[in-house]
Amino acid sequence: MNVEIWKKVVPRPVVMFFYSIIFMLALISTAGLINTVLPSYETPQNIGDISMKFQYFAQHKDDYDVIFFGSSTTYQGVIPKVFDESMAANGKNIRSFNFGIMGANVAEMDFYLQKVLALKPAKLKWIFLDCLINLFLENAPSSPKNVYWHTPLKTIENFHLIAESTYSLKDKISGHYGNLISFIYRWLGIGYFSNFWQQKADTLPSYGLQQIVSGDKLLQEAGYYSMDWMKNSEQWKKTFQENYFKAYQRRLEQAKSGVFEQDNLSTYPLNSYAIKILKNMVDRIDSYDKTSKNKVVPIFLIPPILDSDADHSSIMRAYDLGYISTLFAFNNPNTFATLYELDRRADGRHLNHQGAQEFTRALATEFSEHLKLSQNEIYNQSPISISQK
Repeated sequence: MNVEIWKKVVPRPVVMFFYSIIFMLALISTAGLINTVLPSYETPQNIGDISMKFQYFAQHKDDYDVIFFGSSTTYQGVIPKVFDESMAANGKNIRSFNFGIMGANVAEMDFYLQKVLALKPAKLKWIFLDCLINLFLENAPSSPKNVYWHTPLKTIENFHLIAESTYSLKDKISGHYGNLISFIYRWLGIGYFSNFWQQKADTLPSYGLQQIVSGDKLLQEAGYYSMDWMKNSEQWKKTFQENYFKAYQRRLEQAKSGVFEQDNLSTYPLNSYAIKILKNMVDRIDSYDKTSKNKVVPIFLIPPILDSDADHSSIMRAYDLGYISTLFAFNNPNTFATLYELDRRADGRHLNHQGAQEFTRALATEFSEHLKLSQNEIYNQSPISISQK
């Protein structure tokens, strides 16, 4: 049937509707393809502290030997200055940078890992990775922060993680919806227009009650920012102590005794899709020396946070399978008891400044021991997880 005959047989409104659908699909596809390759996506713009960190690191990329990647538990838990001083006291001259991102999950971390490696830092030797798997519920899916990293691949990865989790159907639907909105905004380029009304890069965003007060302080501390320095930090502490402290104490006692409630079990299957993402991150770092002049070693990190507050089963499974060769785990409250005491905590998930100082020194000590073992060729033959010592 040729076009003219088809037009005579099919009512004109139906024909116009059909053409409209084709036009819209073509428009959406074209917009997506254009926004995928736009140069402005190469450098984060107007994403508050992320833009500040990335742009500062890009300007000083050849100064650093170590990068810490992670969510808020790294952002507010690892102090580069303390780490560098502790390493120097152990005879190792190192300079580190904290690239923690508030609320980031494993897919988002991999996105920024690729961007940092693309900068080809000349002295980079180690990348610490604190990868939370179960952060996929977008609180602000249309915000530039969430829109920016939702490429087609990363959105699909998050869909996989949501689908395989044991979260309720309602939470899964919410997770899929939030990630889909972020993807649509990125695909259509709507996120660009938000720059007109979003805060500029010299004004930093809020995260619930948390708000970074000083961008200068953030860069002076090489990307670290304490929970104690946040705006309304006293209100945050009060809220934790009044509403969540008893629940935290109960979970802490359960962790120490090894007796857990049903709700504290893993939210992901044994062979989670997250393991594939973790393996891809390791492979990406391991192959970095093929395109650069230096070898970079991935080191995975579990911060001092109870397993009931964060699901680290995928990281432990990846370690057991041999995908992760080096794991520093601080999630045992019996081994690292002081880090779980109330005067070291800002809340159940985060350390305060005092706790961050102690944790960073402990991490530097373990890393120093790791380097000594590596030099003696003992560590390479028998990888050790701190949590299993």
